[in-house]
Amino acid sequence: MDRNQFRYQPYYCEENAWWLCAEPALGPGPRQVIFVRNEFGHCPFEQQRAAAPGALLWWDYHCVVLDGVGRIWDLDSRLPLPLPLGDWLAASFPFIRQLERPLRPRFRLVPASEFQRDFASDRSHMRAADGTLRQPPPPWPALGVGMNLPNYLDLAQGIWLDLPEFTAGAMDPGADR
Repeated sequence: MDRNQFRYQPYYCEENAWWLCAEPALGPGPRQVIFVRNEFGHCPFEQQRAAAPGALLWWDYHCVVLDGVGRIWDLDSRLPLPLPLGDWLAASFPFIRQLERPLRPRFRLVPASEFQRDFASDRSHMRAADGTLRQPPPPWPALGVGMNLPNYLDLAQGIWLDLPEFTAGAMDPGADR
């Protein structure tokens, strides 16, 4: 599928995911936004377009969308779109078992309807200390009023799953998270 048909701005994965949640192209069924981060604060990913081919990219966090049939929609990835969850995990984290615990990715699933209703970003997280933007902003207005992105990223809030827990629970949209 041509990723250019979707609203996309590099480095604004949470906004890209917000827009993807409403895309008919994702098909029927419940959708979930997946936040990925780790205890270290910088999580390694492979296959990300912001890195050179074959190089790791260390995101402070990343988010993607899981559709109702178990496919990942990651607009920042070099991988095909969409991709079955297992294939995305294997290609994005082929080294996961070699990582020390603080470096291993953790996953938080948020129902897409909840995310679209509640998410707000004033994009302040993309500003340097002097107020300049670290990356160009999307052409659309900021989403929501205020800023609650840190609430989605706080490892002390919500339920964060390790890889085995995530793969076991990702396909159960009715699970209590």
